[in-house]
Amino acid sequence: MPPSELAAEIAELYALALIRDVPFAALQDPHHAVWIDGSTRFTLHELLCEMRSLGWFERRGAALARESEGSRQRRAQRLNREGQLTLGGLYSWAVAGQSVQGPISLFHWVDRSAPELQDIVGAAPDAEAPMSAWVDWVARQSGAALAVPTAEADALSPLGTPRELVARLQASHPCRVYYNAALMLLARGTAFDPGLSPTGTDDPVSAQRVLALMAEAAERAFETVMRRQARADRLSPPMVTAARLGILLARGDAPLDKSDSLHEVADELQTYAPNLLHWITRMNQQAQKGLRGAMTYLLPELTPEEVPPQPSDSALQVVVAGALSTLFKALFDTRPAPRLRMATDPEPGIDIGGEADRLAVDIALSRTVCGAQMPAETHQNLRIGEALALQVLQGWMLKLAQGVSMEMTDFDGCALRIESYLRSSGEIAVALRRDGRPVRFPMVAERASAHLAVI
Repeated sequence: MPPSELAAEIAELYALALIRDVPFAALQDPHHAVWIDGSTRFTLHELLCEMRSLGWFERRGAALARESEGSRQRRAQRLNREGQLTLGGLYSWAVAGQSVQGPISLFHWVDRSAPELQDIVGAAPDAEAPMSAWVDWVARQSGAALAVPTAEADALSPLGTPRELVARLQASHPCRVYYNAALMLLARGTAFDPGLSPTGTDDPVSAQRVLALMAEAAERAFETVMRRQARADRLSPPMVTAARLGILLARGDAPLDKSDSLHEVADELQTYAPNLLHWITRMNQQAQKGLRGAMTYLLPELTPEEVPPQPSDSALQVVVAGALSTLFKALFDTRPAPRLRMATDPEPGIDIGGEADRLAVDIALSRTVCGAQMPAETHQNLRIGEALALQVLQGWMLKLAQGVSMEMTDFDGCALRIESYLRSSGEIAVALRRDGRPVRFPMVAERASAHLAVI
């Protein structure tokens, strides 16, 4: 990550900390005022201007020459068609096209919490087991339970602010909201992707199969996150980076060593976002008395008694979100954008694919709002989850005796098609297409083969 992007990442963590208590309905209002204390206030437009002035969003500075293709892609998803950062791009940029959608996913309305049902469980049931066994396992695994329209539970209420979203997701199992949504969709007979039941063949997918694929994807997500925590090239926790940066910022007029990338970050923030640094300083001084010097630039805690989230737990929640949202878009019928009526939904219905993406964005946002992950990490972890879900679907389709297909839109806004077909040898093969072009399955080590060379 180039210093210019790291400066933008730290600035975004500061900005999200400042708007934790702003209602979701007001996050798109540039005139909404945020009061830090009795004498310090700013509007969301002023906050946005501080972010826009940074070199990474302005595509300014020699450091941009060192950025990777992934860095350029992350910036492109934040900016609108005119190449400007908007309020929507500041909150909902992790998935393409979500910056113009609603505030939070409607799946939160059916996220029922049943902690009395949770227990220590073993392996998931077989995909052919009765649905009652699956409902019992899901409840004991995550606390999820089918929320009937007449249920009166605190979880059947909308979330008002980012702080409430963080509290809800922090206290829940990573899969709970998805299992609740899946139980609701299955109970109401939601149609599966038409490509899963070709004319004249048996339907290979069932309610139990959906839950089995979700359980397998979640297990792969856990294994992947645990392996990645041992990598030497992982980023430092945001709170550690902010503390080191605060020491440099507290030196005042002391000369900065330009050879150190963190010094470049400090210089970028001091030069182009001084108001943002002032606001975060005032917030830290207001929340915790006695902080002085470098401590004023720490990432503010949600509550004084808060225990900082573990990096592995935060990464797991986002990877799981990427995997299960991808399964929702692939398995359920999202091509004609079917509308599913929910008891708590005032509109005629919801777009299942859009709500799956919106839920993934909400979970990624919650991890950055509490300072547990850099925005670039949540962006990458969602796509790791997507790759794991594609692997799970590939393995399942290879076991089927018939050719099936699924279509969906990935997190980058590209059209994906997964299809299986019968080879001349009689074996089943699975192909992946992105925007109509054949591509390899991501994160899959392929066997080396011989190549012919023209000399």
